Amino acid sequence: MAVAKTSDENRKLDKTDQLEISPEQLRIGMYVDLNCSWFKHPFPRRSFKLSSASQITTIKGLGLRTVVVYPRESDPDPDAEGAPAEGTSADGISSEGDPTLTAVAETELPNPFEETEAETAASLIPLELPTAGDYHQAVELASETYRQLLSTSTQMMEDLSGGSEEGMRSAETMIGGLSALLTNTDAAGTVASAFDPEEVGDASVLHSLNVATLSMMVAQKFDIDQDALKMIGMAGLLLDIGERRIPRHILDMRGRRSEPEPVKYQLHPYLGVEILRGFPGIPEEVLDVVRSHHERLDGSGYPEKLKGDQISLPTRIVSAVDHYDTLVNSRYAEEALSPAEALSTMYKHQKQLFSTEVVVALIHTLGVYPPGTVVCLSNGAFGLVLNINFKHRLKPLVLIFHQVPTDPQHTVDLLAERDLSILHAVAPEELPRPMVEYFRLKRWTGYFIQSSMRTA
Repeated sequence: MAVAKTSDENRKLDKTDQLEISPEQLRIGMYVDLNCSWFKHPFPRRSFKLSSASQITTIKGLGLRTVVVYPRESDPDPDAEGAPAEGTSADGISSEGDPTLTAVAETELPNPFEETEAETAASLIPLELPTAGDYHQAVELASETYRQLLSTSTQMMEDLSGGSEEGMRSAETMIGGLSALLTNTDAAGTVASAFDPEEVGDASVLHSLNVATLSMMVAQKFDIDQDALKMIGMAGLLLDIGERRIPRHILDMRGRRSEPEPVKYQLHPYLGVEILRGFPGIPEEVLDVVRSHHERLDGSGYPEKLKGDQISLPTRIVSAVDHYDTLVNSRYAEEALSPAEALSTMYKHQKQLFSTEVVVALIHTLGVYPPGTVVCLSNGAFGLVLNINFKHRLKPLVLIFHQVPTDPQHTVDLLAERDLSILHAVAPEELPRPMVEYFRLKRWTGYFIQSSMRTA
């Protein structure tokens, strides 16, 4: 499912002619550049054509002194002779709402039984996938790398909680490495997954690393620079640092706690900001995300009951990813959803809580059948989705289940097997125990995108 770009997004801006005006002078049809940090506004892009009065209202509330306008990219003034009627762009598109948002809101999740032309054309990143022969070696390498990061993360969190500068240096090094990896054009979409819970001494550390990595992946779908991408990752990594000042019995009961305890737990965003302010130079943008990552668009979140445009886009990204990882890696195994179930739940049933644009970007990132999903194939076999095929999302690499384990394990590239296709995903609770053990489907799933063998 691709979000169609408007002609304005595809067109190269003519910046030789620009004006700076007060937000009070804005009108529908103007092509604007907010000229402020990506973290200070809720729009998916800093530069865009105004298509609704609500967008103007939002910009006026940002506290900007001036906004840059590109006259040559803007629609004619509606008061001028021959200009289009108010509420309609020069292309004849209604501006009562953002066309992209409207298209997304009216689109259902991709049909898992049929690959549409739009899906086939959605080559978000033209990547070269590893061959089946290299795949298992690549997964082992990725898994080992992820475990090393987890080990580093545990010590890093302890150092940060104690106010040690070494902890912050470790965090910056980790995010720098992830940023370099995720922006490498050779990244193959391979995901190291299915970590055993007993291998993770501190589950919150794995959650933080998952959120940091996946948030950076989702953020790449938006118009941001590398500095902003790293701050997104840093915020995802540190978002729950305040939990280390919450009593252990409350943390162990969250999700099943009595009425007074949620109030105590809901202080952890403030506690996190308090800890991080002890490190000179920590970006305010990171603190904003840490403080607000439990806010929801409808105002039902905490700690400040922010809603709608009061929540920045980076916060919307991290909060959606944080929630997704919580659904998949629930503290209670019987409540855990499959990756596909979690995406469907957020897209269809939690629209009021999370940005549609962000959830769509999350779907684009993980695919129709996210890695870790067990699927039934057209020949009756069962397989575990191993990767994201960015060019053909319904044709991933899958690990085939056998009653007697094979050596090497049987991996099938559905893109090469034209007569073989995915029929449907299989819910975790429907899987027999031998299949769970074969696929090592445990509670925890990593999203570490590892590079191709050459890059690794």
